[in-house]
Amino acid sequence: MATPIVLLHPFPFDATFWNPVAGRLAAERAVHAPEFPGFGAAPADPDATIASFADAVAARIARRTTTGRAVVCGVSMGGYIALALAARHPARVAGLILVGTRADRDSEDVRRGRFEAATAIELGQVDTFLDDVLPRATHPDASEDSRAAVRAIARRQDPTAIATALRALGNREDRTGQLAGMTMPALVVHGADDMIIPVDVAERTAAGLPDARLVVMPRTGHLAALERPDECLQQAQMLLRRIDAEQAAR
Repeated sequence: MATPIVLLHPFPFDATFWNPVAGRLAAERAVHAPEFPGFGAAPADPDATIASFADAVAARIARRTTTGRAVVCGVSMGGYIALALAARHPARVAGLILVGTRADRDSEDVRRGRFEAATAIELGQVDTFLDDVLPRATHPDASEDSRAAVRAIARRQDPTAIATALRALGNREDRTGQLAGMTMPALVVHGADDMIIPVDVAERTAAGLPDARLVVMPRTGHLAALERPDECLQQAQMLLRRIDAEQAAR
């Protein structure tokens, strides 16, 4: 039986971020794509945190999968959630795929910027915020389809949910010291030209995980899963099939 996969979207997007790959994954295995509170069709929760959503995803895995385990794939904010899930509920995580993310906490300057942006968004400045963030999310040479998708998905999100998520991002826990305990098979994928999280951060994350493979994609920005879906899918399927084989051998 193929191991299910959970897809955790980045900020400030929703589960439609996964449209380029979700259908192809679903041809082989069950696919779950929960949305952070207030994004897409998910009910809002003004008290949502990275850890509380990780707990909710763990409960979903327990309820909706045969074995109570799944491979968890997260991009950016989704990666923070995946790491929280692996730290808090390791028995639910058969494997980790981390794309354009980091294990450490924000610097104080970045945290302050997130909180200030959240307040500005609540005062009606969401367009100003998105105009600043979105151009840095993809590589300058990304296809117009990729850039258009980024703009369209982000601009239909509820500003209140964006503000809530910014505070959750700023308040998240540092998972660096917990990486060594995440012994499940892992894949770390990063864009070589990521303008939001430098490649050396991904290198440190991969080095801290006991069973991780690092893939750096050239001429790729922060959202590798959207910019290069075919390559990301190929890399993910290698890990998924390894985990399927190990599961079958038990």
